[in-house]
Amino acid sequence: ATKLTDNLKAPATVSRDPFQMKALRIGKQRDGSKVGVFLYCQEHAREWVTPLTCVETAERLLRNYARDGQTKKLVDNLDIFIMPTVNPDGGHYSVYDYNMQRKTMTNHCPVNAADPANRNAWGVDLNRNFSVGSLFDGYSGASATCTSGTYAGPAELSEPEARNEVWITEQYPNIKFAMNTHSYGGYFMWAPGAYKTAGRETLPRPDFGTENFFWSASNHILSSVQSWRGNGIWPGRTGPIPDVLYSAAGNSADEHWYNRGIIGWSFEVGADVYNPQTKRFEAVGFQPPFAEGHEEAMEFSSGQIGILEVAREYADDKKKPASKVKVTDRTDTSTTFTFEVDEPANVYYTLDGSRPTLNSTKLLAAGMREGSQQITLDKTSEIHWFAVDIAGNVESNYKPDGNGNNYRKEKVEVRDAR
Repeated sequence: ATKLTDNLKAPATVSRDPFQMKALRIGKQRDGSKVGVFLYCQEHAREWVTPLTCVETAERLLRNYARDGQTKKLVDNLDIFIMPTVNPDGGHYSVYDYNMQRKTMTNHCPVNAADPANRNAWGVDLNRNFSVGSLFDGYSGASATCTSGTYAGPAELSEPEARNEVWITEQYPNIKFAMNTHSYGGYFMWAPGAYKTAGRETLPRPDFGTENFFWSASNHILSSVQSWRGNGIWPGRTGPIPDVLYSAAGNSADEHWYNRGIIGWSFEVGADVYNPQTKRFEAVGFQPPFAEGHEEAMEFSSGQIGILEVAREYADDKKKPASKVKVTDRTDTSTTFTFEVDEPANVYYTLDGSRPTLNSTKLLAAGMREGSQQITLDKTSEIHWFAVDIAGNVESNYKPDGNGNNYRKEKVEVRDAR
């Protein structure tokens, strides 16, 4: 008799069955009435620090609830969902068998590539398996080859792990914010996350007001990361994903933002660490030594707490934005102006004297990281406009779909030199 083996190195205490994915729900009032925040980690199996980050955040919220007023306010006023590992099967395999395992453990390969000797190459990259801007939509950054590290799977949302993640956001529509935590390199990013190689055509960029909200929130969140040990995220690694990293066709942040309007960010924990001996910044790797891994989990858990603080501020936001016209240039035949707003907000305006609505022209960005659009007039005009912030507060309590005329008005003069 020959005793058969599964050739797995994990001890017998680790089940060989598919792992049941689990999520924590933390909040005093868990009935959907509070703003929801979804924190999820380890879509990629080899990124060992990320589940520690999610668990540390849950630990802080629960352990500090009774003794820290700020923590109590977060738990009392938010509905917090934490999924420590999106890819538990791959995570087990990465820890015990093949540390660089990135994908799931499901074999979608045809028979000629399905030999067990190829098992380290099987699986689906979960962060390429979602339904927005995917490989199947023609976007770049994923592969149709079943042994590729970025294999998108046989179809969008083919994997139960990806469907489970989507299920949470559909089951709990009060979720307004999300954070996808990866490793490594020290990044802080947001949508769009994918582009087509030809012409570098990205998914639609968020409007100017939303983009400003991303940037504004990043100041607080990244300061929270830095507060742990002074390790910062570089400006060149902060911004929309295609601008600071690469196209990731079918990623989960795009899934949640474009399909459900969830404001989503992506962390890459493990910022380069300065070595005073070599006087250089050094990469930390996917599985850093214990002491470094602990520090990364702690500092990016601080960042996740920062996201919860941003969400709570959003939930409590009743302040209406205030805006004004700012003339930026004059010539003998034209005047150029833009709008200034005291917080991230969208501005809707008309130049023909009509009443502005949500269908009116929206202020755009001048370009990536270039501030607001400059508008040039060749004749004196009365500008009508209003601003709306990310929480839906409308300037002066104006009702764009009503009949009121309490929108902002200002005449912009153009000199006539003729």
